[in-house]
Amino acid sequence: MALKLRENHGPGGFSLPVGAAAIDKGSVVKLSSSEVIVTTADENYIGVTLEDIEADASEVKLAGVGDIVLMRAHDNAITEGEWVVPAADGRVDGAAAFTGGTQYLVGRALMASSAQDGLIPVLYTPQVAPDAAS
Repeated sequence: MALKLRENHGPGGFSLPVGAAAIDKGSVVKLSSSEVIVTTADENYIGVTLEDIEADASEVKLAGVGDIVLMRAHDNAITEGEWVVPAADGRVDGAAAFTGGTQYLVGRALMASSAQDGLIPVLYTPQVAPDAAS
């Protein structure tokens, strides 16, 4: 049985002002000068966007812990059930792609990715895995 692309948001989300660049739905974001912007590869983050956001918007709605969120895949290398981490331009990549120190885990992929920017459902369960290289 194939998993359908669905989201499930609880009441745990919150809103913040947006930076000078538009943000796509399903992007991993961070704070910079008190504004929300997309992350780069494997860095600390504050959440995942639930909708497309225009530049300089007054707010962006973010997922709450335990939500199932459609997230933008970095490439086709994410496997079902794999932990995902922030990648370039707010995308996610499989944790196995990063072998450096601390990993900022976003959640578990509920479906394998098929292409860059393809949306995959992820169980949003943020965690930190220190010293992944050791």
